[in-house]
Amino acid sequence: MKRKLVSILVGVLLIAGLVEIGHLSAASAAELTLSHMAPAGSILDKQLSAWAEKVKKDSNGKLSIRIFPGATLINPFETFTGIEKGIADLGSSYRYSRAGAELTGLISMFLAGVPDSASGSRIVAEVWKNFPEARNEWQTVKVLWVNSSGPAVVAATRPVRTMADLKGLELRTPVPEAADALRLLGGTPVSMTSADMVIGIKRGTVHGGLVFKEAIESFKLPVKYVTEFGMYQSSNWFLVMNLDSWNKLPADLQKVIDDSLEWGRNESIKAFDAADASAVEYGKKQGMEFIKLSAEEEARWFEIVDRNNRKHAADLDAKGYPATKVLEFINKIRK
Repeated sequence: MKRKLVSILVGVLLIAGLVEIGHLSAASAAELTLSHMAPAGSILDKQLSAWAEKVKKDSNGKLSIRIFPGATLINPFETFTGIEKGIADLGSSYRYSRAGAELTGLISMFLAGVPDSASGSRIVAEVWKNFPEARNEWQTVKVLWVNSSGPAVVAATRPVRTMADLKGLELRTPVPEAADALRLLGGTPVSMTSADMVIGIKRGTVHGGLVFKEAIESFKLPVKYVTEFGMYQSSNWFLVMNLDSWNKLPADLQKVIDDSLEWGRNESIKAFDAADASAVEYGKKQGMEFIKLSAEEEARWFEIVDRNNRKHAADLDAKGYPATKVLEFINKIRK
């Protein structure tokens, strides 16, 4: 009987020990989920995966990140709100909705004429330093980084070397303010998805679109000419984290993430410019001509786009935002 009681007692203590070890293991390790819109295996997917591996390595395996690429967990348009709600711990996409982000959205247009993600991202960082109104539109999440895309250029089935060449061209234009600018330049904006644009170009119902360079390769755009004037950049490619998920992490793992952010943002910027460079190389192999406007022609385009930006900035000023001040600040940096 005594032996039986001793065996039971040993068993209870062993189970209790295993449970305690389990608690210690759970407390010392964590797994986060990350949803992003880039296709699996793309340059941006690889960049986010490299950042996740760095976090795991720097935390000595205590923090791992499970990645869901290609918007398989949250669609691109709802990624920001999805992270706010905790559908995933982390999310990366563009800030598509203007709800709560009106200044953020308009800054994308203010980056007209900026040549690459590296330049645009430096400008975005300066805006965030000098205008708390821009930062305040991101308070509902833990911001890991925000950077700009490369420029949205004119990809078309006909060459555009001057403003006059835009007349008669129907071009897919996803940003409302950019649509206004295109009309002023002489083109005709069309609202449609990227997939429908590809079909439309093949059928001849549209002549092309305002697209980020990387889309030339990722969508295999059936165009012959690309005019490299940046009509706008997306100023808001983000990696953000749910606040509750962040607050639940122990201080040492929070520090691992914080210490990784400068590296991660720089790698994100490099990934955007690498994707654009790859697309240009792809396009040239397909026989596309990449057109650079003359200095005089580019100045004419920019004057019209800037005039349009000032109109929209004034509308936002009326709502209490310092939009015109931000525009003038960015133009000063550009010069």
